[in-house]
Order: sequence, then structure tokens, then C-alpha cells
Amino acid sequence: MEIKEVLSRIGYVRNQANLSAREVSLRMGMSPQYVAQIESGRIVLTLEKLFAILEICNFPLERFFSKNIAEYNEDNELQKLVESLPLDKKKHLIEFIKNN
Repeated sequence: MEIKEVLSRIGYVRNQANLSAREVSLRMGMSPQYVAQIESGRIVLTLEKLFAILEICNFPLERFFSKNIAEYNEDNELQKLVESLPLDKKKHLIEFIKNN
């Protein structure tokens, strides 16, 4: 994942938490513009700061780095459902998907 996508995802995380960049910055104990400057690439993002942002926004680290951040919950739910199926049902599901 490129840094541009990481920075974009920070904005996504904030929006999901209904928090402004200013509010997250202040909760971090930083200047009001701090998170906006991170998101724009003007300040280098450290892992420590990323973890702080995710904690403030109550956003799971594994979801942040998942392939599709927006569909993470649905992908996980589907995966759990498929994993719980017996083998014959999995095979039927595979055939159904292939044919539709």
C-alpha cells in the first residue's frame, strides 16, 4: 500500500467516526491542524501517530490495512459464513457463483 492510500484511509477513518481532523488533532494533544497536515502529506506519519488516530476513532488496525476498507465487515461476515459450511455446501456455493 502506498503512502497516498494510507493518508486517504486516515480521512476515511475519521469520517466513519464522525470526527473532524481538528477534533482528532486536539484529542491527540497536537495542534488543531496536525491531522489535516498528515492527510495532505505535509507532515510525515509515524506508526505511533497512526495508532493514536485509529484508537481515537475506535477503528481496528486490521480493517485499516485490509484490501477493501469499505467492505471489510461484509467480507468478514461472508468469510465466516462460508467457513462454517460443510464441504458439500461449499461446493454447491462455488458452482452457484460460477454459474451466475
